[in-house]
Amino acid sequence: MQIERKKSHKITRLLVEISGIWLWMSFMYLFLNIALFIADHITPIPNSIKLPVLLLIIPICAIIGYVNAHRNYIRSYDLYLQNRSDKQPEDVCIIHISDLHIGSSRTDTTIKQVVENINKIAQQKQKENIKTITIISGDISDGSAPVLQDSYDELKKAQMPVIFTPGNHDYYQGIDNVKKALENANVIILDDENMIYEDMGLNIIGLSFSFDENNNKYKIPISDHLNNILIYHVPGLWDELSKQKIDVELSGHTHGGQFYPMNFISEKIFKYSRGLFQNHIKDDEEGDYNSYLSVSEGVGTFAAPIRLGTHSEIVVLNINRI
Repeated sequence: MQIERKKSHKITRLLVEISGIWLWMSFMYLFLNIALFIADHITPIPNSIKLPVLLLIIPICAIIGYVNAHRNYIRSYDLYLQNRSDKQPEDVCIIHISDLHIGSSRTDTTIKQVVENINKIAQQKQKENIKTITIISGDISDGSAPVLQDSYDELKKAQMPVIFTPGNHDYYQGIDNVKKALENANVIILDDENMIYEDMGLNIIGLSFSFDENNNKYKIPISDHLNNILIYHVPGLWDELSKQKIDVELSGHTHGGQFYPMNFISEKIFKYSRGLFQNHIKDDEEGDYNSYLSVSEGVGTFAAPIRLGTHSEIVVLNINRI
């Protein structure tokens, strides 16, 4: 891992991936042995059953989890937003992806697969006269390997604007390196910045990642006549910001727990661990409106390239004005 962090090689990439799977399997064997130990004290289990269980279940789960982690899953939602504009904005679809974790285990092959899928979605939406924007809510880098200028070049093939706001892992190999590679791939970076799409009625805000979320409270340029889309890596500010005309927050970070039993732990740590959440906000001056939070399970993986109970997820948000 130390060699890989300085300069990536095929051999060290392979060893890092194997070690991640081995570590995951070791933990799973620990949990399985504890479960069998408890079950055996309740009702004795014959060795003829225990041995096949120990030998087969974890390897089978590892294979299923590895395949599942490397196959994109498209999840679609319909969102209903208050039309803040004086005119009817153009129809728009936001493709939300997060946590690609490009590094040792995940390479440009992961980006290529994602780009192929988002282009298919964009082509279908174009037939319906719907514009498409892709937003990456952080952690395109894993931090496990150097970020080179051409690391994200596959994103050049995306057939729609791609917007990115950093997450915590994007700082581990140098945020400037990540930004340069993204700029080289024609990706728009919003880091404590916003971009307005008048024709689509959107004010897209990228809020810089901070380990102290209180630092970010006053950096958000809210629009009164556009729908405000906030990109923030961690799903921790939505309860407060949903009451400040944030129509949609796009987050990731949690991976939805990635695999059992971490799924359950993630739900205890994070109030919003994965999926789409909605608040109906009552505003006497501006009128009632809906605010949504999309927490992506992520595309890539952290540590072990395994997903059980979650997906390598691409989220499609169909924006409807009411």
